[in-house]
Amino acid sequence: MDFVIVNGEIIKKQEIKSIPFFLKNPFILTQKFWYGYGGIPLFYENLGLIKNVLRILEIPIPDLLKTEHELFRLTKRMLNKNKYYRSGLVTIQISTVQNDTNIIVSSDANTEFDFPIAKSGLLLNFSEFEKYSSHPLNHLAFYNLPSWRFIDARNKNTSFQNSIILNDSGFVCESAFNNIFMVKGNTLITPHLDTGCYADAIRNHIMNIASDAGLLTEESKRITKEDILKMSELFLASEEFGIQWILGIGNKRFVNRHAAKIHEHINIHLEKLAQQ
Repeated sequence: MDFVIVNGEIIKKQEIKSIPFFLKNPFILTQKFWYGYGGIPLFYENLGLIKNVLRILEIPIPDLLKTEHELFRLTKRMLNKNKYYRSGLVTIQISTVQNDTNIIVSSDANTEFDFPIAKSGLLLNFSEFEKYSSHPLNHLAFYNLPSWRFIDARNKNTSFQNSIILNDSGFVCESAFNNIFMVKGNTLITPHLDTGCYADAIRNHIMNIASDAGLLTEESKRITKEDILKMSELFLASEEFGIQWILGIGNKRFVNRHAAKIHEHINIHLEKLAQQ
């Protein structure tokens, strides 16, 4: 029996009676983040991202999001009632139309304890569509979702599992649903925020713990297609999909060495955060 939180009350999923509300064509904001090690390590950072979106869109912040510790307590209780004791995803969905706002918090479980890492490498291509780099919502998942879903659909029935997205200046900014990281020599490189890249809560943590894996770090505004093909290693990362290492782009093949180290250290880091 799955339990969810609806407007601050834990109920059975089957009891949700929100269909009339959704028929009003509301604005829907969805945020997904990882839980594990008995906690929700980046809970408050994700709430901060949600509230930032609402402020930008001039949507009043619901009272439940203002009482962060209470929402955290309710979310932990929901996970316990669902008997989700390992790891998985928490999803917060905020639906608003006119002056009516509803918040649904749900969860899904993984079988592993650790932050996810792909067992096999991905094949990527370069997306044929550019991303406008100056939009103020570029860093946020909800704004990028239509484009990402379109890219995902374009890759169906091909040998590619994802695409690298360039901005309107021809520089690398992200892949669909993920932040992108590259290794050249002893340096971990990721696109600078000025490229218009997507940036979820895990991005900064990966950059911060890179030194533990023996790497220097760099945020670059000018990574070209040619630069990508000169890298020794690429991997993608997000809270929703974990770490996914890149096998190749076209005929170019990459090694898988530092992604595993980053995964090891991010797990240690998240476990510490979960226990705070």
